[in-house]
Order: sequence, then C-alpha cells, then structure tokens
Amino acid sequence: MRLLVALLLSFLSLHAQTPRLTDVQERRLANGVRVLLVERRGLSAFHATLVFRGGWAEEPAAAAGATELLARCLYGSTWPEDADPSKIQPALDAQLKQEEGLLEALRLERLRLRQDLAGSSTLPTLESHLESVQARLRAFYPASPLADLYAARGGRQRAEATADALLAHTELPQESFEFWCRTEAQRLRSIQLSRFSQARAVLVAELRAQGAQGLALLRGAALPGHPYGRDLADHLPSLEALRWSDLRALARRTLRPDHLMVIIVGGLSLDSALPPLERHLGTLPAPPEAESTLLPEIPADLGDRRVQATLGGTPSLLCGWRLPARRHPDHLSLRLAGQLLGGGRTARLESRLVRQKALVQQVDLRMDLPGCRLPGLLVVGLKPADGHSLAEVEGALHSEILRLHQDPIPQDEWLRAVAQLEADHVRMLDEPAALARALGEAWAEGGDWRLLETDAQRLRTLTPEAVQAAARRWLKPSHRTTVLLEPTPGGPQNPLEAEMSRVLHALAALRIQDPAQRERLVAEGLRQLRMLNPEERQRTLKLLEGQLSPEQR
Repeated sequence: MRLLVALLLSFLSLHAQTPRLTDVQERRLANGVRVLLVERRGLSAFHATLVFRGGWAEEPAAAAGATELLARCLYGSTWPEDADPSKIQPALDAQLKQEEGLLEALRLERLRLRQDLAGSSTLPTLESHLESVQARLRAFYPASPLADLYAARGGRQRAEATADALLAHTELPQESFEFWCRTEAQRLRSIQLSRFSQARAVLVAELRAQGAQGLALLRGAALPGHPYGRDLADHLPSLEALRWSDLRALARRTLRPDHLMVIIVGGLSLDSALPPLERHLGTLPAPPEAESTLLPEIPADLGDRRVQATLGGTPSLLCGWRLPARRHPDHLSLRLAGQLLGGGRTARLESRLVRQKALVQQVDLRMDLPGCRLPGLLVVGLKPADGHSLAEVEGALHSEILRLHQDPIPQDEWLRAVAQLEADHVRMLDEPAALARALGEAWAEGGDWRLLETDAQRLRTLTPEAVQAAARRWLKPSHRTTVLLEPTPGGPQNPLEAEMSRVLHALAALRIQDPAQRERLVAEGLRQLRMLNPEERQRTLKLLEGQLSPEQR
C-alpha cells in the first residue's frame, strides 16, 4: 500500500510540472507538409523529428530493406556531398552509376559461378575495376568524422525504420534551426545516397551474422503472407540486387511532402519557426497524388498455430496473440492487460512465474509487434529456469491468461498498473525526443497525433471489467501462435532442414531461371516447413523428393 501511495504521489508531482498536449501547435505548409511545434521556453536547443508515413510494411517485395537503407544512408549522417551536392553532383553521379554497374556485374558473376564451378571467372577483373571506382568515390568524401555537418555544430542525429514509418531525429542548438531547415530540404531534393553501397554491405553482413530469429519465426507464422510477417533475412537476394538508382527512385516516390510530418520541440516559437520551414521544406515539389498502398487484412481467428524450431542457444517460449490496430476501441484495454501481465517486477508474470514458482528465469512482453497501424501482435517471451521444460512454462502462461480472463482484478493491482502507464505518459511529455517520437507514431499508426491525448484521457475511464472483456475477446487460442525454440541437438544445423533446403534448391533449379527468385522460393519453403510438426515435415520432404528424378535425390 505504501508503494502504491508513493507511486501516485510521484505521478501527481510530475503531472503538475509537465506541459500538456494542449501546447502542441499545428500548421500545414502549402505543399502538404504537416508541422507540429511544442514550445519549451528556456531551452537553448531544439529536437526535430521527421516522420514519413509508410514504413517497411509498404515496401514491394523486390525492394525489401529499402526503408532500413534509407534510414542508414539518407539520414544516418549528414555529409557535405549529400547535403549540398550542387557543385559535384554530375561527377559524383557518374561515379555512383559506374559503381552500381560493377556491383551488379559482380553479383551476377557470383551467382553464375555457383552453378558453373569449373567455368572461367571474370571476378578478379571486375573487383579490380570496382576498387578503382570506389577509390575515386572516396575522393569525394571528407576523411574526418567531424565533417558531418550536424556533428560539427554540436548536434546529433539518428534514424529508424519501423513497420509503419521512417523517422529521422535531430538535436541541434537553437541558432542552427534555419541551417537545419535548409539542409533537410536539400537532402530531400537531391537524395544523393552517396554511401549506399557501404550501407547495404553492412546491412547484409548483419543479417547473415544474426542467423534465424525466434521473433521472425513467430511473425511469419502469426501473420502469414502479410508484410508485417516479413523477415528481411529471407529477402537477402532481393536486398543484394537492390541498386542505388532503384533506391533513389523509390525514395523520390515515397518521401513525399504530403507523407511528411515535421515535429519541433524546443525553445522556438511558432512565429519564429514557421518562416524558415516555409522557405525551405515548404518549397519542396509536391508530386501528383499517388494511390495509397493497400495492404492485405489478416483475420484474427486463424486458429491456434504452433512452430517448433532448433535455433541453438537456450530453450525459450514465444507466444503471440493477434491484436487489433491502434484505432480499435479494444486496443487501449489490451495495452493495460499487457501492463498487468508484463509491466515490470510487480506484474503477474514476473511475480508469479519468476519469483513465486521459480519456473522462469526471464520474462519479456512486447505490445504491437511489429507495428499497430494494422493488426499486430502482443508477444510474451519466456526462458525456462534450470530443470523446467517448455511444456511447464507454456502451461503456466496459459493459466495466467485464463486467470486474467476469469478472476476479478484486485484494486491495488489495477491502480498500480494504471498509475504506471500514466507516469510513463508524463515522462514522455517531459522529454523532447520521446514526445516528438510519440506524436509522430500516433500520426503514422493511428492517423491523428491527438490519439496521444485521447488515449491518456480514456485510460482514466477504463474499468477492470472492460479490460477483462477485451482480454477474453483477443487473448484466446484462436488468435494465438506459439513458437517453441529448443537448443540445436548435436550440432549447429537441423538435418531435416538441411535436406529440405537441398531438395528445394534442386526443384527450384528445374523450374526457375532467375537465381534471386530461386533463393526467395527456397527461403519461403523453409519458413513454411517450420510451421509443421516433425511428422508433417518428414511427409512433406518425401512428397517433394518424389518430384525429383532418382539421380537428383
């Protein structure tokens, strides 16, 4: 009880000191750019977030990874050749086009050599030409890290690609605001992407190094055929085939003024900020209206789905339930249900499964994976304690879900969960970067930044009965997908999956000429295989082997 009183007093103290969302001022520039400004008097710096609606979920399959690459090579840094390329752009473009052609020739030659190991190779010649071109490209790049235009002014920046948006965050001294406006407008006009090849190589290396991921398996099984279920690691051939000019053209189509929200939090007033915004970002050309990307809908009641996989490491259980999108009336109730289950050390899973029963050594609960503009997932990850099986852990989790459905929620537990969410909301309002991000996400995911305030208001009127009713509607077996991850037995690779990969490659070689398309087919086949139990996997393998000639088996 004392803990609860202290928590409530802490929240009330924060609430009294923190501005409300009524401080948000909104404008729309002539070309469609939306502007939100929150003035914080006394701050000598500003935080700016650019939010482009439509994240990696809207990428065409052939351009998988494009949003992540834009986050890295368009907004990861601010190099002089990208921000003001007018003097060098023709020469730089010519070198980048040469690099693109050589990279594509190298990719195709490597694919050819996989099929013709004894054939002669042009790889050494191509690699030598590429090194010469990249040496000429390096002459355009400044050597010092301080050549980054924002770092040189005492600023910092980062970018992130989510399922629903591309977000670019910058913090700079207040006197650099017009410079920031001019630089961001020039960045979008030129979309130079001068360091595209390095960014792509790093991303490909990261994806190869990470190996199979449990969350990716869960998303693919729970959201089959939907972009939210896509695992970029399964699209490595497409990513490696993505060219500089392809990414540049895609960026010009998608990074449009009417898809952009600019959020400023700092010591600037709207009267002082609006003129430079209009002079620079407001003069970006507005392309013709484009059709919105229509993404497929997945019914929540797909049935109880299970995946068993051997990925090495320690055993773990992942359980995900398909949830409604952010604008759905039940979404906030389910967020509070997630807080009751996994919102810290006092929440049910941590308290009961870790401390009381000692069944579990680690609890991880995530809401809205990978996004919530469309229906996503509530995911619970559990690692069994020593001496306990995945079956025991799974049974205990299901018991806690049923308890949430059926047993009245104690008042102290309810008040604590509500107070924690309200305190999180107040802390978000008080931190410029967190506030800008939350406003942008509310717009990208729910279509209206005001959802941030309406959700906070609705939270105060929710009842335990409403949360339990939403949990019964959504956290049920027909919405559930379970992934059981076991340590790899006797080695790093599952023999059945290795044999299935061999058979799929042989079948694909008979029917498909394009190597990249063959790799995509094999990756998708292995993904589907992991959704079957061991007996079904074995039967599927025999059926596929029957389509090969005796010599190919």
